Amino acid sequence: MSASRFGWRMWAIFAVLAILPAFPFMTGYRLGLAFDALLFGIVALSLDLLMGYTGLVSFGHSAFLGLGAYATAILLERGVRSLWLCLGAAVVVVGCYALIVSYFATTRRGIYFALLTLIFAEVMYTVFRYTQAFGGSDGIQGLESAWLLPAPASALDTPLKNYYLVLALLLLAYLACRTLVDSHFGKALIAIRENEDRARFLGYNVRRYKMVVCVISGLLTGLAGAIYPIRLANATPDLLLWTVSGEAIVMVMIGGMGTLVGPIIGGAFFIVLQEEVSSYAPKIYLALGLSADKGVGLHFLIIGVILVLIVLFMPKGFLGTLRPARAAPAPAGETK
Repeated sequence: MSASRFGWRMWAIFAVLAILPAFPFMTGYRLGLAFDALLFGIVALSLDLLMGYTGLVSFGHSAFLGLGAYATAILLERGVRSLWLCLGAAVVVVGCYALIVSYFATTRRGIYFALLTLIFAEVMYTVFRYTQAFGGSDGIQGLESAWLLPAPASALDTPLKNYYLVLALLLLAYLACRTLVDSHFGKALIAIRENEDRARFLGYNVRRYKMVVCVISGLLTGLAGAIYPIRLANATPDLLLWTVSGEAIVMVMIGGMGTLVGPIIGGAFFIVLQEEVSSYAPKIYLALGLSADKGVGLHFLIIGVILVLIVLFMPKGFLGTLRPARAAPAPAGETK
């Protein structure tokens, strides 16, 4: 997909997002919801580099997210308030972990790659879940706000400041991903996705390309994780659960793989859908004559049905459905 085809959509989206807090319905609660939606948009965007452009499915992105969050939380807990030091620590920690994971996972293909990423993520979840130095199952709670500059006045302590922080990170992440996929490196990733053996035959070091894109994807997710505790003032082991990775995969699929913009929309849609359906759940229980304890899983069923319908009727996702059908390649030996 060319940058010109969907680039204007992304800029239009950012323009709307930039003025969104000016609307009267954007209360502190809704700004917090928007923060979560954009943050997971970054996670889905970074995962699209693997799924949409390289053909790799990762069940380990929750570990990148969680490690980034814990890197910030540990520094804030110890009185280090600088946002830039928190982001730098997340880059170092997540980068080292991503390098280790990619080194081993890229030795395998397909489902085995996905399983290796899942295994590493489960190991990290177990470490943080049962280590009291990291707060155990409760995680690290009651964190102070980070500072943008070395002055208390620059504290990121309001929903509006946090919103523009995540919006700025999303913009930078999108520009980085767009530059990457439009470069020769991005074209090589697509070649690997389409036919890995042929790309290797043409002289590409396939494993090296995979490792690099895995590390880049992990770093972007880690940066998203690094700003997570700034709004919620905590970091818990639940961030490292494999279900978070599964949700990220769903976000990419419903948004449209290989579009960059689509996963951002898919991430925002998924978070808002979860919140809205959950908020209406008590009314649904009352309408059906159910008590809250007996109907506790009903909203998950509703969310599941909506997602299944999207997959059935829009199998290429929101933006993938808008793509014109690509011409089928000519058979081998046949010229046009």
